[in-house]
Amino acid sequence: MKPVIDAAQNMEPFIPLLRERGVRTVIRYYNHRNSARLPTKRLEKAEAEALIDAGFDLAVAFQQTGGAKGAIGDLDKAHGEADAVQALKLAKELGQPEGSAIYFAVDHDYFRESELRAIEPYFAAVHAALVGKYRVGVYGSGAVGGRMVSKGFAELIWLAGAKGWSGTRDMLKTDRWALFQGDIDMVEPGAFSYDGNEVSPAHGDFGQFRLGDADAVPANTFALTTPASPKVLMEVRARDGLKLRPTASTEFPAKQSLPLGSIVSALGRNGDWVLVDIDGDGASDGFMHGDFLKVVAGGFPVTPASGDTPYDIARAELALGIAEVPGPGSNPRILLYHSHTTLKATSDEVAWCSAFMNYCVDMAGLVGTHSAGARSWHDSGWGRDVTASPQPGDIVVFSRTGGGAPAGSGHVGFWVEADDESITVLGGNQSNRVRLQKYPKDGVLGTQKYKVLSVRRG
Repeated sequence: MKPVIDAAQNMEPFIPLLRERGVRTVIRYYNHRNSARLPTKRLEKAEAEALIDAGFDLAVAFQQTGGAKGAIGDLDKAHGEADAVQALKLAKELGQPEGSAIYFAVDHDYFRESELRAIEPYFAAVHAALVGKYRVGVYGSGAVGGRMVSKGFAELIWLAGAKGWSGTRDMLKTDRWALFQGDIDMVEPGAFSYDGNEVSPAHGDFGQFRLGDADAVPANTFALTTPASPKVLMEVRARDGLKLRPTASTEFPAKQSLPLGSIVSALGRNGDWVLVDIDGDGASDGFMHGDFLKVVAGGFPVTPASGDTPYDIARAELALGIAEVPGPGSNPRILLYHSHTTLKATSDEVAWCSAFMNYCVDMAGLVGTHSAGARSWHDSGWGRDVTASPQPGDIVVFSRTGGGAPAGSGHVGFWVEADDESITVLGGNQSNRVRLQKYPKDGVLGTQKYKVLSVRRG
């Protein structure tokens, strides 16, 4: 069971079970009225106090219909005003501290421009009512969440578990989402049903709270932005499911099999095998074969195998298909590369070829230049100069002039192979992604001139 779950029923009777399963935060609901099918969907004060007293954090979402089944009329300005008034009333009765968040649900895949435009007045009304009191969150698709955040009507995005909803897969690749409902319609036999949620490495504070705290954010805020808490979310892509094994081999029987579409956290790798955490609690559960896992989110490093060189690390990154994110937001993995330089840039629009090299070198247990400048690998005299006899995996440094390039510009990447005129380079920020690309040894590419300064070997 994930540390963060959402449930549409009173969870007080299940407190011992929640503790046993390692839950840390329970997300519950505000609404206008409960239904016959979900008679305890609304969070009441007695339940909230019991959960808080037991050591859990809370988060809340407002959901009546949420425009489900295409009822977009439930997401107009009048409904936004009414839902905001009710949410504020319930928050006051509960004692929810100001500064925490209330998410508002959009429970349908609205994606047309006319639909997104029609929903804007709902969130504009919610924002106007809550501003200065509570942070506004959006539960729904990547398209809806991204639109409302970009308009300034919301701050936090909770992605619904329907990965096929518009914009959700693209949003998962960025640093913009706060929560992702990765495990949906889960059942604890004889007890309750729930959804399991992943917390974004970029948003340890997703608006959770405890009653009566001076600060909205509890003491055990998910500090997932530290290197000690790696998180790469991967999806099972084997049609018949994928086996979880106790070791990185088929020597021993499988512990269990996870169905197609299951989300796991990658903690490390051993050759073709990936060490995974299936509960999202940071503890390893076993190994799964990497050929049947696809990265869907996350920018934190998968631990390299013993003996990996910087070039091995680079080739592993190439296989992940790392690229800049169009529009707002940044690819968190590129921000990870940036964290290996003293500049520590916070946007994937900042040149990152040297950041990529520093990441690869550092992850292999060596020490890079830690400079964001490509020419630092030449100018600092890093490693040994092997320009006369380069080999695949050596680091090639270019000067770059013309075409508006600032003075002192350059490019750096891994030497792959060469002919008389050009070098094939594996590097970052090559056409805005990690890729193989040819560069002239001394000549023009596009509007800029490149010239090899030196080839380095660590």
